[in-house]
Amino acid sequence: METLTLYLAANKTRQSRGFTLIEVVVALAILTAGFSVIFKLFQQSGITATRVVATQQQVNAEQSVFSALKAINPAETSSGRDQAGDVSYQWQSNPISPLLQTRSSDGTSPYYVQLYKVTVEYQLNNQTNAFSFEQLGWSE
Repeated sequence: METLTLYLAANKTRQSRGFTLIEVVVALAILTAGFSVIFKLFQQSGITATRVVATQQQVNAEQSVFSALKAINPAETSSGRDQAGDVSYQWQSNPISPLLQTRSSDGTSPYYVQLYKVTVEYQLNNQTNAFSFEQLGWSE
């Protein structure tokens, strides 16, 4: 009887030392599902980061072009081409308001103002983009 007890105790110890094949397969399935979710999140964050970088480049290009054009009087120069860094652009202005005489204390001002819509097309990274803004033009 004592031999049978020792045999059963040794047999139990040997069984509790490892994992069964089913336990290993279930653990691998759980890990695979978890890693697939994590990898999708990393992939989505990479796509989002790429979009953010592209949008930031576009905003920087538009700000650069706008800064160059805000000093131009559209009443004198109605269109043109130029380059700002690696961005080449062309622009055209069209009046959107009537020609208005400016006021002076004696009522004889020789200056006129008019509101223009400036449309800009620019090339950045082999892509053509466009934007527009309004600017005041003046003349004598």
